[in-house]
Amino acid sequence: MQTLKNVVQPALIHNPNSRKNAQDKGRFLRMARQKLGDYCVSSLNDSHLPAHLTELKSKGVDLIVISGGDGTVSACLTAIAAIYHDCPLPAVAILPSGNTNLIAGDVGFGLHGDAALDRFLRPEGLKSCIRAPIRLSWPDEERPAVLGMFGGCTGYARAVRIAHSPNVLKFAPHDLAVFFTLFSSMASLLFRRSRHSWMKGDRLSWSVQGEDLSRESRDGRSFLFMVTALEKLSHGIWPFWNAGNGESGFHFLDAHAFPKALPKACFNLLRGRAPEWLRSHEDYVSATVQEMRLETDSDFVLDGEVFPASASGRLMLEEGPAFRFVHV
Repeated sequence: MQTLKNVVQPALIHNPNSRKNAQDKGRFLRMARQKLGDYCVSSLNDSHLPAHLTELKSKGVDLIVISGGDGTVSACLTAIAAIYHDCPLPAVAILPSGNTNLIAGDVGFGLHGDAALDRFLRPEGLKSCIRAPIRLSWPDEERPAVLGMFGGCTGYARAVRIAHSPNVLKFAPHDLAVFFTLFSSMASLLFRRSRHSWMKGDRLSWSVQGEDLSRESRDGRSFLFMVTALEKLSHGIWPFWNAGNGESGFHFLDAHAFPKALPKACFNLLRGRAPEWLRSHEDYVSATVQEMRLETDSDFVLDGEVFPASASGRLMLEEGPAFRFVHV
């Protein structure tokens, strides 16, 4: 953890469609415009971000405050990396206000509203930490690459589709929505028809390079595949083997189709524990890597955004550029 120095000019990117911002009827935005003037940007559409950031870059902005949920943060990081590609990346601060705020649970700013704005205007001495988001790309297509912090496919993509339904969001509107759906779906395993559908998973092949893994490639079916560039999740949940270990890269978990000891594994992972029996179990693989090549017929979800599988099914996950996230 470091202390932020020599930050000259903060700017705010505000998503008026995010849950909290939509509920406050513009109060925070009006307050921000009074304090930040032209350095306050309200962006209704992610496609407008490059133009906004180009203007902020020309004004010398080196601290970008993001008011939104995980999807907004992902879109902003992607655009920032593209616009600031020829110079040092600006520091980033996150004010959580979306349906899901997993990223803020790890690197959120820690203040809200008026207090947060006042602190941004005197940024000297703010603490900071480094995170390198995951870069998702499709080698066989011309889709633009995107950056994000938490995602997955197979069973995770199924859970997200359910979690996006209005009934689930109404019940669990924030960072618990996906995890609630994912692990409460265990109830469906009690019924033979849904149990087989969930347990057989989706086709998934992956390979990694340069890591000391018991398995450097896999070809089969996956019940659940998740990745993250974060070092902490909400409520003590941590479905990976390594956390805060200082290793460069991102974490992944692959639970094979029809995994044995699934209730016992979920019980431990929901509590942030990975006992030795789980680490050595043949049906569960987790590690920290810098690059993964995947092939799957499943959609891939990154920070809540669903990306349909390509025609070839191939995609790549890489460690992206390092960002400095500031907090109090």
